[in-house]
Amino acid sequence: MTKCKKECLHLRKRLQEERYKVLEDGENWLTIVQAIEAVGKAIVLSQTKPTALAKKRVNGLADLIEPLQEFIKKHHPIASQEEEDFKDLLEEVRQVRNAEVHTGASARAAAKIATTVGIYLEDTLMAASGAGKNVKAYIQREVLQAYTWQNLDECRRQILIHSFSYLPIKVKNEWKMLSDANLAEYLADQNAKELWKQRVECAMEKGLKIEPAKEVKQTDSKKCALDKMNGKAAIVTEGEEKNKDLVGIITPFDLL
Repeated sequence: MTKCKKECLHLRKRLQEERYKVLEDGENWLTIVQAIEAVGKAIVLSQTKPTALAKKRVNGLADLIEPLQEFIKKHHPIASQEEEDFKDLLEEVRQVRNAEVHTGASARAAAKIATTVGIYLEDTLMAASGAGKNVKAYIQREVLQAYTWQNLDECRRQILIHSFSYLPIKVKNEWKMLSDANLAEYLADQNAKELWKQRVECAMEKGLKIEPAKEVKQTDSKKCALDKMNGKAAIVTEGEEKNKDLVGIITPFDLL
């Protein structure tokens, strides 16, 4: 595999993004197969001279099983235990990839298999990159955030569509967190339908709880970050104390 740290992290990020899409809709599972194939092609490209590569045809996943298996064997943290399982899973992915039925129960089963293969490769790419020692490699960038001028319905919709538990929100130049639990509690105590058009800033005055945001640094180790997070999501910022820009968000789930 290429020694380029950035390429390993880029491919891992793509796998992660496709995994999230599959979690939202199992019938999107083919997108994660395409990401798996992209990893395999990057491996082949890094191991083959340009002149030889021009003569070599990669027709699909079948031609990538061996390179992917070798990559896992070389870089996966516990490769000796996982190698055979991974080989079998790759063969299953190939078979369902070529099957005619890609919907319903068949799609859900295929999604589970493809997601498992993707997780193996995410772990392996992280190990190959050598970047797994600090938070920077794990944070979710392009973060959705809430605003005090938004109405509660918009915030609720963002939380439901993306299956988020927290939305960062800036209140008087300080970063806070709007949680699904606090929003649900506020709406449950009153006539929720009448409150959906209420602005966040108004709801805060009437009892909506906004939690202080836990913050971690990109250079923090995983252990240090988890200690700071204490089981909750945290934001990653940069800049001066009174004018911090939001770089990303991280949850314990991201550090698994």
